[in-house]
Amino acid sequence: MTDGNADMSRRAFLTTAAGTAAVAGATGAAAGQEGGGSEQVLVGPDGSLVFTPGTDETLEILPGTTVEFVWESDNHNIVVDSQPEDANWEGHETLENTGFTYEHTFETLGTYEYYCDPHEVSGMVGTIDVVEEISTPEPSNVPQVPDSAKTLGVATTFAMVATLGLAFFFMKYGGNYELEDDE
Repeated sequence: MTDGNADMSRRAFLTTAAGTAAVAGATGAAAGQEGGGSEQVLVGPDGSLVFTPGTDETLEILPGTTVEFVWESDNHNIVVDSQPEDANWEGHETLENTGFTYEHTFETLGTYEYYCDPHEVSGMVGTIDVVEEISTPEPSNVPQVPDSAKTLGVATTFAMVATLGLAFFFMKYGGNYELEDDE
């Protein structure tokens, strides 16, 4: 039960949806490269004495990114140790407890180093790098698909397409298959 108008509106809908998705994807990718986004740093997650990310791995962001620091355990602060010359980050030196949040928008390119005053000796230090372009690390130990699996995938795809093509052909052009009586 299809008519030309229904097919046309379905086709128009799909075309419009695909175009909208492409524009949204491109806009998201552009926004991600231009900065102005947001990141989150967990302060003392699970009672640990770390900033996540920040302590074990440097947080790399673009200029204009707002970083929200979220306290997940008690008695922590953020003391700025070093920052680029033109930067104005003051940190948050008052000790705070679970549930507290603090935000700062990083505009100046460079490396920002900070620590938690009561826990610096325990290694609660962090680093944020504001960079012009986010670097993508090279994947390591990426498993390769064996050629036999690729061949099997191609053969399976061909078999499915052929079966669907034949089904379409017989449904659209098939004849009357009822047996006739010669009586």
